[in-house]
Amino acid sequence: MSNLSPINDLSSRTFDELFARYQELDLECLLVYLFDKVNESALIHLAEQFHITGNEGWAGCTTEAEKRDLIKNSLNLHRYRGTKYSLVRVLEILGLNGKVTEWFEYGGYPYYFRISIDMNDKGFDEFTEQQLLDLITANKNVRSHLESLIIHLISTATQMYASYTTTSEEVTV
Repeated sequence: MSNLSPINDLSSRTFDELFARYQELDLECLLVYLFDKVNESALIHLAEQFHITGNEGWAGCTTEAEKRDLIKNSLNLHRYRGTKYSLVRVLEILGLNGKVTEWFEYGGYPYYFRISIDMNDKGFDEFTEQQLLDLITANKNVRSHLESLIIHLISTATQMYASYTTTSEEVTV
């Protein structure tokens, strides 16, 4: 590499050699905010940095794509935390089709709401229910109360039918 400085002294040559080394470095590993390209092992650290670990969404993620999508949308989720939009959006990110109905839409008590969730081809148990309740509590408005959580378990399966018929005839002479 040629000398970048017109002065030919030791410190200039040292700077030129150091600069040449920096040009050879792979800097892609430093681009951690390119969420689609970052290594999967760094996702948990990004989730911690963006404050979405545990009940705030990370515990409900089952795939790498859901984790990346949650990190991408974390700033927007924090901006609208405590709103109906935040609840619906976090359920969408986790692959749950949820509908939030507020008290004035169904004639309930003030500041109560209901959530109806379609769980397509997913299991549901006490642990999943607790995770959903914690997720809702973390993203709902502080003054609002969850009146009911309605879960629709939807499973699709291919049904196979088969039939078999045998006939015989007995002749006696």
